[in-house]
Amino acid sequence: MSYAETRIRIENEIFSRLERRLSEEEQANHLMSLLMDNYPLLSAAVLAADGGKSPLFFAHRGLSGNFIKGLYARNSLPVIDAALEGEVVLRGSDPRLSDPAWRFEHESGSLYAAPCRLQGETLGVFLAESADPELFSSAVGEEFRIYARLCAVYLSLHAFRRRISRVPDIDSITGLNNFKFFHEVLHQELTRGKKLKHPVSLVFLKVRHLREMNDVFGHVAADKALAELARVVREQLREVDYIARSGSMIFVVMPQMGKQEAAGVARNVLDAMNAAPAGFREGMLRLAVGVASFPKDGETERVLVPHVEAMVHESARKGDNAVTVFKD
Repeated sequence: MSYAETRIRIENEIFSRLERRLSEEEQANHLMSLLMDNYPLLSAAVLAADGGKSPLFFAHRGLSGNFIKGLYARNSLPVIDAALEGEVVLRGSDPRLSDPAWRFEHESGSLYAAPCRLQGETLGVFLAESADPELFSSAVGEEFRIYARLCAVYLSLHAFRRRISRVPDIDSITGLNNFKFFHEVLHQELTRGKKLKHPVSLVFLKVRHLREMNDVFGHVAADKALAELARVVREQLREVDYIARSGSMIFVVMPQMGKQEAAGVARNVLDAMNAAPAGFREGMLRLAVGVASFPKDGETERVLVPHVEAMVHESARKGDNAVTVFKD
């Protein structure tokens, strides 16, 4: 059977599964299995681009847990960075195949990597490696370009479902995510922190005197000040940090950051508030801030959250614009 016939058979099987209630990840993993069964591959994988963060494995076959863990620790590889920009084909005597920094997991004879693009947007990377030094010839390379485009559809559908599910989770006043989102990312980052041995810090900021501001200045002014406060907090965070709001509480999850550094960020927020216009000083908005960190202060959400809440209460007892760090 020719490779073109193989591709058509794989496509027919993939399309026949579309009516089944399967997630995009399940569909993509099935495609990776079909590729491993029908081509002499060592591995096949799809990684999702994650807004400047390290690429996330969306589907894969033939890769070890240790390799995936190591890749998350390194954030990326040259072959992934190159494939985000355009197609990469390494064959035969290409010196990059013997460079540990360039090859994927195995000592392969050839490697194929391509961006998963849809309507001009790069959603991730498709990679395949083989012991055959000439597998990704011009003919087979065209087959794998089609598989990369199919993976782009899976990634696009997955991203679309996430956006749709998140629409109600956005706070209309501040533009921050809600408490449900906070719990989801906290679980995600604690799980990742346990695997990779990275700290995860929590910073809770209680907005004080919000009710008094409503009574004195009205809801419009209070909402405007709250939105400005959210902007100030967000500006002090990294791109990889998460921020959410529920009522008078703002919740921040900070991956790969210890609690003393997180406390420093919280103090930067207070400094920025003190330097801000009248919305904070004359308008009475103040903060009570609590900080705790995984794994030193607890390894589960059930343990960590009460510790941070207790630090918020301690800061409120101290007075306006205080930061309290658990077991400082």
